[in-house]
Amino acid sequence: MKQKDILIILILLFIVVVAWVGSSIYRSIVSSTISEATNVDISPITPIFDTKTIDKLKQRQKISPSFELSPQNATQEGKLLL
Repeated sequence: MKQKDILIILILLFIVVVAWVGSSIYRSIVSSTISEATNVDISPITPIFDTKTIDKLKQRQKISPSFELSPQNATQEGKLLL
């Protein structure tokens, strides 16, 4: 083969490689790897909050339990259940 033939082959090979890489990049940009269900799940929420409800929640009475189990009683009751 002459050098001119090798040069033509290298130029054609370069064009094929550039087209291949370009089509791969285009396909990766156009196609999404995220399914529609996941896409709906990860959609952003609106940052509008009902401030009246939040204020009502802040004004709630704090209720404390009328009894609490101590760790010693809890282990004894656990032994009884076993």
